Amino acid sequence: MGFSGAGKSTIAKKIASHFHFTVLDTDKMLEEKYRISVFDIFEKYGEEVFRKLEYDTLVEALQQENVVIATGGGTPCFFDAMKLINEAAFSIYIEMAQKSLTQRLLHAKVTRPLTKNKTEEELFSYTTEQLALREPFYKQAHFTIKGENFKLSKLITNH
Repeated sequence: MGFSGAGKSTIAKKIASHFHFTVLDTDKMLEEKYRISVFDIFEKYGEEVFRKLEYDTLVEALQQENVVIATGGGTPCFFDAMKLINEAAFSIYIEMAQKSLTQRLLHAKVTRPLTKNKTEEELFSYTTEQLALREPFYKQAHFTIKGENFKLSKLITNH
């Protein structure tokens, strides 16, 4: 888990590969199940509908075995998701500096619904505001790792 642009999907793939597990990306699962993009769900139905679908997808993912789950950035912060995650799995918060997140979001290949059409200054303000709201949830994770220059070997040997 971590903020948008923290590298959740990339790091999940590395961890899953090491343990010969399957990667489940909750955003991709949701898009496949409902045959609509996360972006379009936000645009057509709003954040409230998206968060409910996202939560249901998380519950489904947590029932699987031998998987590494990459959550959406906001997933742990709604309903009782963080509690569910910690009861069912080992959770890892991928922490990144605001400046790094801002740069990644500014240059992202995929447009994210909550950051579209924002300038660099607006993105920095957005990450500042959202991290203040989300970090209390993220910090409940069993482990915290730095997203910048992530090395799987460091995670494996330290945890």
